[in-house]
Amino acid sequence: MLFSMLLFLLSGYLAFAHYWIQTQWTKSEATALSGELRQLTSGSTGTLRSGGRFSKSYFYHCTVSYPVEGETRQSELDSPPSPYTMDAQVWAASWSRGQHIAIRYEDSNPSKIRLADNPADLTAMGSLRVAFCFFLPGLLLMLTSRSEWFDSR
Repeated sequence: MLFSMLLFLLSGYLAFAHYWIQTQWTKSEATALSGELRQLTSGSTGTLRSGGRFSKSYFYHCTVSYPVEGETRQSELDSPPSPYTMDAQVWAASWSRGQHIAIRYEDSNPSKIRLADNPADLTAMGSLRVAFCFFLPGLLLMLTSRSEWFDSR
């Protein structure tokens, strides 16, 4: 039950953050100028011989231009990271030079941009489903473990 409540609170936060960005940031259309596939390696500090583990993720790093109050601004945008090179290549194909990308920028800091419909931001419903999957069995276990249900009167 406690774990499901934590997941429920997390999903509430994610939903609020997504709502805030959708309503407070300005939507615009950016044009891809250039980009490159990049690799991010993360892992333990041990060496490979001593059992250190490393994981790689791939993403497409793109420079875009977009209009802000009559000016043309430039900023950088990254695709969501993936453990597969193919995913980054798909983003590269859709963000090739001259392609239009729907973005949102923060009014107080127009150089801070993000994808308008970032798949990484849309996790609130997924965590709500997981919270429900923990909540329902937890509730059933709590109800069946109550001693007054089994008292013979």
